Amino acid sequence: MRKKLSAASRTTHERNAQIFCISLLAFMLAQWLVFYVYANINNILLAFQRFDVAAGQYEFYEGSRMFENFGRFFKELFADPKVSKYFVNGMIMHLVTLACLPLSIMFAFVIYKKLPLGGFFKVMLYLPTILSSMVVALFFRYFVEYGCEGMYMALGGAKENYPLFITDNTRAFGTMLLYSFYTGLPGSLLLNLGTMSRIPDDLIEVGKLEGFSLWQEFIYLTVPMMFPVLQIYCLGLFTGFFNAQGPLFAIYGNRLGAAPENTVTFGYYMTLQVIGDVGGNAGDNRLNYGFTTAANLTIGLVSIPIIWGTKKLFDRFDPEAEF
Repeated sequence: MRKKLSAASRTTHERNAQIFCISLLAFMLAQWLVFYVYANINNILLAFQRFDVAAGQYEFYEGSRMFENFGRFFKELFADPKVSKYFVNGMIMHLVTLACLPLSIMFAFVIYKKLPLGGFFKVMLYLPTILSSMVVALFFRYFVEYGCEGMYMALGGAKENYPLFITDNTRAFGTMLLYSFYTGLPGSLLLNLGTMSRIPDDLIEVGKLEGFSLWQEFIYLTVPMMFPVLQIYCLGLFTGFFNAQGPLFAIYGNRLGAAPENTVTFGYYMTLQVIGDVGGNAGDNRLNYGFTTAANLTIGLVSIPIIWGTKKLFDRFDPEAEF
């Protein structure tokens, strides 16, 4: 028989429970204040500062120079042909990722319906999602540089004639696009499969009774049922045009000049401004913190109407299917 607690014991038990809840919430609140509120406020302020090498500290720009970091961003983006090319490279690389979205959903549908080659797609598409992105990038680089070279020589080709797909300025960008396409195919495979598996069997049976083919089932049942997930995908995809980096950091690292000039994207260029290995020749990275912060703030402000407009657009086409 369950023993009843006395009034004093119940009060102590409730007080301990309240202390536990408050402690847990206080820890989470402290994390939010430090790593989100403080970090973002510090970033905003940093956009209006410069690093004084002699004093070893940051100082605010004064007067007409207050927006100098923002001016440098726009000047480099629109007046420097090299940086403009970086921006275009990032857009192209992001478009390749965008093109993978419908294919990744189709592959998930093949696996979900257990169609022929479904097992093959499951293995090939699960690997990039299970393994670390750095491991996949290094595997890809060594396969292209040494594995393909070995096969080329085995077929009678001369080693000196083997094309350098990773380091050659004329071939490297195409190689990076191929890598982005392969790694973008899985998409959110587990999320897609989980969403598809929740589609009621009754609806699928009705589709079969109506004579639906697999393609019709995919178009008229699967896609409308997972429309909210597709909407989330697209909200993120349409904002990546400005800072798409691709696999450059994973393959070439943070050493300045390691990536061929023709492959550099704007996102990778911004990354190198902050953590690039300058080797004592290009100055102090801290000199660029204000510039990169101003650039990210500008990109964020530009992205807000894009996200809002995309959300409104997708709301107009929402089939409002529920299950």
